[in-house]
Amino acid sequence: MDVILIATVLFAMWWLASRRSALARRVAVACLAGFVSCAVLTGAYLSSADEAKKEEKKPQGEPVVKKLVKPEDWPEGHPLPQVGSNCAACHLTAGRELTAAVTNFVRSVHDLAEMTCYDCHGGNTRDDVKAHEEEFGFIGTKKSAHISNCSDCHDEAAKVLASGPHEWDFGKRINTEYPMCFDCHGNHDIGNPPADFKLAAMCGDCHDKLDKQFPNLAAAVAENDRLWDVLRMVRKKNIAKDAPIPDAFAGEVAAVRADTMQIIHAAKEVPAERVGKLNRRAEALRTSLEKWLQSTP
Repeated sequence: MDVILIATVLFAMWWLASRRSALARRVAVACLAGFVSCAVLTGAYLSSADEAKKEEKKPQGEPVVKKLVKPEDWPEGHPLPQVGSNCAACHLTAGRELTAAVTNFVRSVHDLAEMTCYDCHGGNTRDDVKAHEEEFGFIGTKKSAHISNCSDCHDEAAKVLASGPHEWDFGKRINTEYPMCFDCHGNHDIGNPPADFKLAAMCGDCHDKLDKQFPNLAAAVAENDRLWDVLRMVRKKNIAKDAPIPDAFAGEVAAVRADTMQIIHAAKEVPAERVGKLNRRAEALRTSLEKWLQSTP
């Protein structure tokens, strides 16, 4: 189709150069417009045909839901994912890092939202044999594709991030000099970071003098880490429940995290007054959670 369009343009140019009459020019322009229209319509038709073929290849019907059975070496007291997808059913017995992904996913923010592996990774939701085939949208661990998924779901957070110095179009090329979503948030354990994770340490990988360069931002980061030290203990105590954060605190936890995101994602120094208000809220929440831990058997 590109060849036809180029040939048409060259023909029109030749015609205009060799014929000076108004009629010749009108004929050339009409021919050019006709060929361009045909090219656009044909391209649109082929594109729609490709999309139709992709839709035909998608598994029909709702995703299968399987009953998950804990393997013998499953951590004691650790629950299973909320939704029994065919992915989780296989990975539970796959061993090593393949099973660790399921372990870490349990009670993460995505598990609590009843999402499954294929919501992020794609794949065949009904046929285990074809689960990892590209024709069913499986993207595996391709970083650029996952970053795109993060932005699609978390558009507000993506917009705030885009307003700061950490913005990079990861959909075109991965650049390890810029932090990616999962550098700070993790992969399968989003909303449930491991005990050894510290946001301050992550910032310090690039900003070794964060407290001097951005003292107010650094204060927000430090208070966020202190709050998460307590949240981990709360989640551990409540891990078997559908909502690890008690209802009495869930709203304020979400609100403090949302306001903290606005500051940290922007990655710019902020007024001390704004950080002070946020940190006082975070400290009060942390104190309340510590009291809850002490009073709950």
